[in-house]
Amino acid sequence: MFYALVGGNVITPFKEIKNGTVIISGDKIYEVSETDEVIFPPECEIIDVSGKIITPGFVDLLVHGGGGFGFADYSVSSYKIISEYFLSHGSTTILPSLYAKPKKDLLNDLDTLSKFILDNPNMNMRGIHMEGPFLNPVLKGAMNEEYLWKPSVELFKDIFAASRGLMKIMTIAPELDGALEVIRAASFSGVICSIGHSTANYEVIDKAIAHGAAHITHIFNAMKPFHHRLPSIITAALLRDELKIELIADTFHVHPAVIELLLKVKSSKNIVLITDSIRAGGMHEGEYHFADQKVVLKDNIATLVDGTLAGSTLTLNKAVKNIIETTNARITDAVRMATLNSSKVINTGRGIIAAGKIADLVVMDEDFEVEMTIMEGNIAYKKKLTN
Repeated sequence: MFYALVGGNVITPFKEIKNGTVIISGDKIYEVSETDEVIFPPECEIIDVSGKIITPGFVDLLVHGGGGFGFADYSVSSYKIISEYFLSHGSTTILPSLYAKPKKDLLNDLDTLSKFILDNPNMNMRGIHMEGPFLNPVLKGAMNEEYLWKPSVELFKDIFAASRGLMKIMTIAPELDGALEVIRAASFSGVICSIGHSTANYEVIDKAIAHGAAHITHIFNAMKPFHHRLPSIITAALLRDELKIELIADTFHVHPAVIELLLKVKSSKNIVLITDSIRAGGMHEGEYHFADQKVVLKDNIATLVDGTLAGSTLTLNKAVKNIIETTNARITDAVRMATLNSSKVINTGRGIIAAGKIADLVVMDEDFEVEMTIMEGNIAYKKKLTN
């Protein structure tokens, strides 16, 4: 059984194919080419997507929630709603993300979520990003300071076991006592250690890299500003090729001019677009909560009552649009940062439109609104037509 998306602008993301066709067979891509060069297989269903944009499915490595629900809700129904919300915005892979809580509660979160992921392998959840609990209270951001833990290898083993081995990324502050040993233990277990919510100086980060750290959580946020005599996370993130950086491209977490600087210094090969979305994503203005703290959503910006940014309401289709419209990035670069780069971080084998690759695809209109999401060859979301 074959079907084909015909006439779209295909972003592979290594190149752009105008008037392209993508043929799908089962859960894989069978062919991608210019439409006038394609020989369609017998009985191939044709789906006309003329004038639309076709990209690989988006891969979001930091998602706390959306659609009014969060992954810390202990609720299977919440997980399903969040999954569907992100599918409707083109994310065929997400890492559900948890935050620091008292030990019993966090282990319960990890246990409940990991069991759901294992029991539902056909959904778009492919692991867990544990944002904490070993974070520096000085730069806690929207985290609840009362719930932060002091690092220890034993505690790491507890949370890793509760995740049933599904923890893919852990955000940690390497300057805390015991943190370097945790980074080594986590790296040895296959967990990608990401530096964030941290006051670490350059020398500590150098040691963290030697212990296995390979990633930076939401660059510029919850870290010290750049300083030319006191180098810290930002200097290391820009300078060290060992480190991939996460970027929230909603235009207010990081100014577009600074995003352009990142693109020049770090290049699109080493930047990963994330949302850091919370339950307020996709919802109306009002009051929500995060880590047992009140969050106010106004003008699409979520903050604690003291004005501290509290995650975002971003989706990756919007992030790609923002990058293209506010910087000098090419569409191929913007799409790469939302697909292939993040896929490589957690080794999913996705993020490329080419024969033999998993058929995770997104079809968008010229305004980057998602019209169709295909996951493993199946149409997982299709926009309803309105009169």
